[in-house]
Amino acid sequence: MFPSAAPSQDHIQARYEAMLNALRRADYRLTPQRMAVCHYLAETRSHPTPSEIFHAVKEQFPTISRATVYNTVTVLKELGEIIELPAGGGTGVRYETDITPHVNLTCTRCGRIYDVSLDNLEDILKQINERTDFQLTNFHIEGYGLCPNCQTSNS
Repeated sequence: MFPSAAPSQDHIQARYEAMLNALRRADYRLTPQRMAVCHYLAETRSHPTPSEIFHAVKEQFPTISRATVYNTVTVLKELGEIIELPAGGGTGVRYETDITPHVNLTCTRCGRIYDVSLDNLEDILKQINERTDFQLTNFHIEGYGLCPNCQTSNS
């Protein structure tokens, strides 16, 4: 129902390099731990929470601190490489790692976020640019409701 194709290796590599380059330009050291956080973010489509990022990277770096993860995602957010999203169910925040225009559908019961690509989003961006003086830095559309799994369990 929701085509969430895994990103290609080229896409993963491009996102990873973009994050590293943004950190370099902002004069941050590229430690192995920061690089691991960036790589995880580049390859995931799960809209992870900070805790999920920490646990995923901790497998590779058992001594990584939560502070390193939180600081890295905060910097990447400030640099425009990821977008902070409110998590469903009051569970804090999740991070959008795909910064291209698309739609996020959030299940109000389980909190899962689904990505949907639509062909006409570029037309919407063009109309915004033509009708306003607003300079967009990020763009996504959010919808809220019940995912297919939660609809089934609700019946």
